[in-house]
Amino acid sequence: MATIYFVRHGRTVLNEQRRTQGAADSPLTPEGRRGAEVCRDYLADAAFTRAYLSPQGRVQETGGILLQAHPGAVPMNLTGLREYNYGIYDGGPDPEMHAALPAAQHLPAVLAGTHPGAPGGIAARDYLADIDGALARILTDLRDGARAGRHDENVLVVSHGMTLMTLIARWVSMQIYGMAPMANCSVTTVEVTPTSGDGAPRLLAWAQDPAHQGVTFPATDLSAALEGVDPVPIDWEHPEDPVPMTDAAAGDRA
Repeated sequence: MATIYFVRHGRTVLNEQRRTQGAADSPLTPEGRRGAEVCRDYLADAAFTRAYLSPQGRVQETGGILLQAHPGAVPMNLTGLREYNYGIYDGGPDPEMHAALPAAQHLPAVLAGTHPGAPGGIAARDYLADIDGALARILTDLRDGARAGRHDENVLVVSHGMTLMTLIARWVSMQIYGMAPMANCSVTTVEVTPTSGDGAPRLLAWAQDPAHQGVTFPATDLSAALEGVDPVPIDWEHPEDPVPMTDAAAGDRA
């Protein structure tokens, strides 16, 4: 069995200002860096062989801190781990985005691949295809590792709230939308059988919050809104080509 540790990035300036990030970006706050450091120590014994990161700055900063405890892990960037692009709402007040894209209507349409995207943003089908490429790459690498005799690999995936929940919901269980919210620097653990076609994922732990960072948005149980939603099947046939991180991008590991 292999194990994937999914971590949401640390708290950022825009998080604390209650502004929508998406394709926008902002650095970690001092509290966000503290959360990443606590999470680093929490995961210190996981013995990661590889790490997959969103190329966005807040994830690069978080990943650099987490990997200080894992100097032997090979970090790679995957564009499919980027956050959802909210278009004209990126960088604006959260209430403005929520009013335009109410979660109970927006999220089901994204999962079903029918949402056209916010103005200037990304269509649901394109967003899901990007996520699938990233997930297919991670599973392909785990499968190759198993064939080489590395059956019990641990890998780290650092990404964003919307993207991680979308990935895990479609792959593992839609029931996560009725569970605890995914705090900054929270850890979700999934056990995988790499030789199985879809990895036969099994949720071991959901959104553990070792630094007690909590969330900066109103948490809502969306289970009822998702009843009867048929999410787009995962495309396993087009794994993304990863981009190895440069020494400069991994500077926080020093």
